[in-house]
Amino acid sequence: MKLRIVKPKVWNFQVIGGKDAWKEVVYSARVSGVPESISDEEVFIMIIRNDYTSAAEHIIIKFDVKVSKGIAPELLEHRIASHTGYSTRYSKVDKRYMDEEGYEVIKPWHLLKLPDNDVNVIMWRSAVEHAIRVYEEMIDSGVPRESARYVLPFCLAVGIYHMTWNLRSLLNLLSLRLCVRASPEFRCIAAQIYFNLIEQLPIMRGLVGCRGFMRGVCPEEGVTGVREGKQHPVYPPCPFKNPQSEVFIPTRSQIKPDGIRMYFMEEMAIEKMEKLFAKWAAWEG
Repeated sequence: MKLRIVKPKVWNFQVIGGKDAWKEVVYSARVSGVPESISDEEVFIMIIRNDYTSAAEHIIIKFDVKVSKGIAPELLEHRIASHTGYSTRYSKVDKRYMDEEGYEVIKPWHLLKLPDNDVNVIMWRSAVEHAIRVYEEMIDSGVPRESARYVLPFCLAVGIYHMTWNLRSLLNLLSLRLCVRASPEFRCIAAQIYFNLIEQLPIMRGLVGCRGFMRGVCPEEGVTGVREGKQHPVYPPCPFKNPQSEVFIPTRSQIKPDGIRMYFMEEMAIEKMEKLFAKWAAWEG
């Protein structure tokens, strides 16, 4: 049986209107009464930073994405996004997207750095191969594809979608899924979206990141091992949690009358985020 280990993937990323698409938001803002005395760039930044983002719905973004069968429902939970997906009801799974043969699987992030002879990797691969073997045997015995697929493993890379988003919804996805607490596979997808977005819409750099970065205050209140206490063994360290850092972002309870505030050197904060996002996008354990 052929298994191909693949990474979560975003491709065919397109901002409709290209690098000047942000001007559509400015036009909408001016329709609502924003004066001409404020420059276009200032208007756009004000709209995004102040979360007046109904105007951002005028920017349309399209891309294709490949995720595991298990993470696909999380992706589709996000609102105001249209999608068309690969069907395991009508297509046998080994007839891969783009007519490639074999079963594509996404190896769990926490197993990526383990050697192939590690007992956990062996158990994972054995379970996956057994499930796929049963799937094939059920189809060969006459069970319809739509019923046989119920035995398919969580890690199968069949969450393949062509998606259309507006910028407001995409910013919501990124603010949630670029957090260290997001699931590793979704962090990988969100990080790839981030780099595609700032490449095609450069004005967005510095305006998008985790919720703490975008709001100036982290909503992950009292999360032990992430924002306070001993570092959680699974989550990556939050780059903004150290009060002694030049890029500290407080939680709500840390903003007190006695003076604790955000210490924020923006370019340094962006660089710290992007270093982390690059690692996530590369699907490194």
